[in-house]
Parts: sequence; structure tokens; C-alpha cells
Amino acid sequence: MHPPFKSSSKTNRASARTNAPIKRIATIGALALASMLSFVSPASAATDIRGTESWSTDKLLMSLCTGSTSKTYWWINVNTGQVSKDTTNGLPAKSLQSGLERFEGSCYYPQSSTWTWTGSETGVTEPLVNCAYGSGLSQTVQANGSTTSTTTNSVSGSIGIDWTILEKVLSVQAGASYEHSWSYAKQSGWSVSTTIAVNPRRTGWLVLRPEMRTVRSNPVFHVDKYSWGKSGGGQENTTTWRGRSYNEISSRGAYYDAKANVLNSQGKPSGKYVAYDRAVNSSDCRN
Repeated sequence: MHPPFKSSSKTNRASARTNAPIKRIATIGALALASMLSFVSPASAATDIRGTESWSTDKLLMSLCTGSTSKTYWWINVNTGQVSKDTTNGLPAKSLQSGLERFEGSCYYPQSSTWTWTGSETGVTEPLVNCAYGSGLSQTVQANGSTTSTTTNSVSGSIGIDWTILEKVLSVQAGASYEHSWSYAKQSGWSVSTTIAVNPRRTGWLVLRPEMRTVRSNPVFHVDKYSWGKSGGGQENTTTWRGRSYNEISSRGAYYDAKANVLNSQGKPSGKYVAYDRAVNSSDCRN
């Protein structure tokens, strides 16, 4: 046994609004944007093995858990931490080379922490031009956009990640608590009616300052069987990681971050609609 470890409106004819000076004229439909970090109770009894080996256990977990929840079979060089697929799917061996051990099991992807944050402003309306000299312009416009989903991982150079499968797995295993208030893996278009007011000789438009949520998952590997060679031949078998006292492992530096819009009760992105304007120019008011 191995030793234990501690451990619309009028169409705008101006082209580039981003190069013109802008001025905020109103905040419409403002919603409070909470920015918080919340840690949840562990979803499993997994043991964090970071620091228990001379090699990177973060890299180990990100090599084992690449999106699938199916059973997998592995060889590991316990001197270097290098793993490779066991193509025999765990068939008994006459002997195991010193330093090489084999194991089998499966991954799952529980939520470990979550927080909300303010995303980048995104234009959601066409500019509304007021060419008049003496009267303001107020008009109902359609704000349009789409929800966004992204997934990132913590270990640079990770290979073999099946992002399509991973997105589906995280939306269920890590994001179940937010099924109706988070748009991860459910990208869709949206449209809402709102009113914009533009002063004389100004061009105005709306942007959305969205509320976003990140759900972090530290993947867990569940050991079904672990084997190493006996000195006289044959192999020693156990159901724990390296013959220690635990059969579920994680490494706190190995994680996936799933990011997407927070949704309001109508299923639309939560956040602030902010109105900006700039002075009209000759191309805006050309007859």
C-alpha cells in the first residue's frame, strides 16, 4: 500500500459612432448589479490532492476529466505524473513495470463556487437621430441582442477537451441551481421594447451593461479500481486512489469556468440599459 498523504425609428445615416464624442444622457430600466462570490458546500467527498505529489495534480485532473462522464482506463507513471489511455480497458496483466500503475473510473463536474459580474457594454439599438433645432425626440424602440456562453479552463495547453460535451455536462452538473436564471448552454436571441429620448441636434442609442454569472467546477475523478505491481510478480488491486484512504480526487487548481448571462423573470438578460448620445454631423441630417 502506498503511504497516506496529508493534505424603427428614424434610421441613422452616420457610420462610425465609436469615433465620435459621446455623452450619457439617461439610464433606462436600471437593475442593481450585485457582484458577489459565493462558495457552496462540497457536492462530494472528494479529496484535494494538490501538493501530495512531486508533479502537477492540476494537470492530472485536467487530463482525466475532459468533458466525458463515461468510464475510462489509464496508465500513470507515478514518477512523472504522465498518464496515457489503457487500451486494454483494464484487462489483467502478468506483471506491472515498476513506476507504472493503472486505474479506471469516471469523472463528474460539481459546482465549487459562483459569482456575478458586469459584462462589457453591447449596443442593442440602432442610433436615433434628432435633426431638429428646438424640440426633443422621444420614441419607443426595440432593443435586440443574444445571450452568450463561454467556457474556459485553468491549465494552459490542456488537450483532448471535448468542448461540446463539456458544455452540456456543465449546464446540468454545475449549473443545475441556475436552470431558469442563467443562460449557459442556452444561447438565444431576445428583444424588448423601451423608450429613448434624444435632445435637439443629437444622436442617441442604447447599450446593455449585462449582469453575467460564472460557475466554477473542479472536476472530480471517482476511482473504481487501482492496481500496481507486486515485487514477486502479479499485481495489487484496490478501490482507492494509489491505495490510500480515498477513492475520489480533485485538485483545486484544476477547474472549468462556465460564463453566461444572468436572466430576469422574463427570461431576458439582466442588467442596465444605458443611453448615450453625441452631436449630429452633416451626414446624419442630410436630406
